[in-house]
Amino acid sequence: MELRWLTSFVAVAEDLHFGRAAERLHLAPSALSAQIRALESHLGVRLVDRGRRSRPRLTGAGELFLVEAGLTLAQVARAQAVGRRAGRGEVGRAEIAYVASAAFSGVLTQVLSACADDGKDLTVGVRELETPAQLEALASGTIDVGFLRWRPTYPPDLTAICLLAEEVVLALPEGHRLARLQAVPASELGAETFVVPHFDEQHDFRDHIRRLAELGGFSPRLAPPVKDFIAALTLVSGGLGVALPPASLRCVHLPGVVYRPLADARLITRLVGVHRRQDTSPAVRRLIRLLSAAADGKAAA
Repeated sequence: MELRWLTSFVAVAEDLHFGRAAERLHLAPSALSAQIRALESHLGVRLVDRGRRSRPRLTGAGELFLVEAGLTLAQVARAQAVGRRAGRGEVGRAEIAYVASAAFSGVLTQVLSACADDGKDLTVGVRELETPAQLEALASGTIDVGFLRWRPTYPPDLTAICLLAEEVVLALPEGHRLARLQAVPASELGAETFVVPHFDEQHDFRDHIRRLAELGGFSPRLAPPVKDFIAALTLVSGGLGVALPPASLRCVHLPGVVYRPLADARLITRLVGVHRRQDTSPAVRRLIRLLSAAADGKAAA
């Protein structure tokens, strides 16, 4: 069965006049009549009574078939509209993953809000994943965009957009001797044990500890690595060490934890959005454009 047969039949049923229906469809009356006959032949039933001296009228079968034909054409129109919107990235699904500390920066919330306010039917799935797991999930296609802390290199098929650069602060137990200071010099940290998330074994925050150690003239002591910065701050609250979280984590008000700036070191950490270079999904490309807009907004701020 051809869709054009249905379109022709519905036009005839609405007008009950082959000439007017043909004109509306930009067909010759003979061509329209041929399509109706082809439809009736296909179904094995007469749908339209063609009176020589009276207007055409629908048979009982034709009246029942008209309802279904109308529903079918409406669904086809909807499918075409969805297909076109999907091609423009206006409808679809994208999967996001993020490290825990990214949730407190405000950038993830900004991108999700932009997805919600975009006026499009873009469905976004969100989950928390550590950095190595995110990189694996991006490679396998399980996720489309990852929010993670900066790394010096990425797999060749991935690219990163810097979303936020923020200072690192010192997290201390509330009763710590250094908590009374307004800002803490690196030289005062030689006796401290630093707690670091285990996903960051080589880069970023461990680099910050090494820089502080160089400035302060000491060899850093590291506690056993923990899952993420929330776990690190929990250990800090228990008096088991100090940590160097991004400044955005100051919004995490764990009992027994205070935050102080560093007096003689300006350490910067970057939050990046990582995605596949050659991703062809229109929905994902739209999400990437929202990422870029978020990055531009932070730069302007």
